[in-house]
Amino acid sequence: MTEQYRLPPRLTDASGQPRRAGFEFEFGNLPIGKTAEALQQALGGELDIISPFEAVLQGCSMGRLKIERDANLLKSVRYRGWLQSLGVEFSPGTFAHDIETNIDNASRVLIPCEVVTEPIAFEELRKLDALIETLTGLGAEGTQHSLIYAFGLHINPSIPDRSPGTLQRYIQAFLLLYTWIIDSSEIDLTRRFLTKYIDPFPQAYAELMLDNSYRADTGKLIDDYLQYNPTRNRALDMLPILSELDSERVMQGINDDERKLVKGRPAFHYRLPDCKVNQAGWTAAGAWNRWVYVETLAADEALLAELIDAWRASHASFSVTPRTSWSIRLTTLLSQKFLER
Repeated sequence: MTEQYRLPPRLTDASGQPRRAGFEFEFGNLPIGKTAEALQQALGGELDIISPFEAVLQGCSMGRLKIERDANLLKSVRYRGWLQSLGVEFSPGTFAHDIETNIDNASRVLIPCEVVTEPIAFEELRKLDALIETLTGLGAEGTQHSLIYAFGLHINPSIPDRSPGTLQRYIQAFLLLYTWIIDSSEIDLTRRFLTKYIDPFPQAYAELMLDNSYRADTGKLIDDYLQYNPTRNRALDMLPILSELDSERVMQGINDDERKLVKGRPAFHYRLPDCKVNQAGWTAAGAWNRWVYVETLAADEALLAELIDAWRASHASFSVTPRTSWSIRLTTLLSQKFLER
C-alpha cells in the first residue's frame, strides 16, 4: 500500500487560505527534452521547450512544472544573443541546437535534472506520485544510485503566519527533530558529509534557540539567525522567509556570493530529504511526513517546551555519543507523547 501524505495541524494561513507546498526533485540520467515530453504525456498540459536545458509544462494535472538542468551557466544560455547576432540559429534541427542537446546529454551524469512544481495544496499532495512514477519509468536515477550523486528533494511549505513566535517554534521543533529525521530516513552520507548544501545548524545556535526563556521580536530573530547562519546552506534554510520579512536586514547579514541567490517568499525551504526516485517503494510521502512531525511539534507548545527541557538535560550530561543518545531519547519521548496519537 502506498504511504499516505499526512496533514499538519494548521491547514490554512493567517488569511484563511489553504496552505501549500512546492517540491523540487533532483535526479540524474535523463535529458531535459525527453523528461519534459514524458511528463506532458502522463500529466497533460502545454509544453514549452525553452532550450535543451530548460522546459516549462503549463496547465497539467499538477498545474505548472519547470524541468531544467540545475546549472545556472547552462540555463542562462547568455551566449545565444552574441551568436545569434552573427546569424547562428538555435531552432530544432540546426547545428547549434544539436550542440546544445549533446551538451545536455553529456552533463546529465554530473549535473542533476530538476523538476520544480508550483505550490500544491496539502490535501492534494498525492498528485506527486504520478510525477514520481513517470520519472521512474524513464529510468531516472536518485541519490542512491551513485557515490557521486547528492540529489535532494526540497520541500517548500508555506508558513501559517508571519509572527516571530510561530517561526521561532518551527526552528526549535526542527532543531529537536534533526537527528531523529536523519536516523529514521537514512540521509545519504555523500549529501551529509561531502557537500555543503545541508549543513547542520551550529551547536551554539541550537543552544541559543533551545531555551524556554528565549524570546525574540522579528528583528532579533533575524539577527540571531544571521549571526550563526549567514548562508543558504542549512538543512532548513530560513533565509527566504526572513528576507520576505526584512530583505534589507537579511541582505546586509549574508555572504556576498549568496545575495543574488536569496529570494524572499513566505515559505520554509526544507532541504534535508534525499531524492531516491527509482528506489523500490520510495515516494515523497515519507519525506513529507517527517516534515509534518516538525509542523505538529511546532503547534504543540507544551510538548515543545517539555522536549526543550529534555534536550538541555541530555546535552548537559556527559556522553561519548550525545547525538545518538538524544536521538534514542527523542524516539522514546515521541512514541509516548506524539507518534501514537
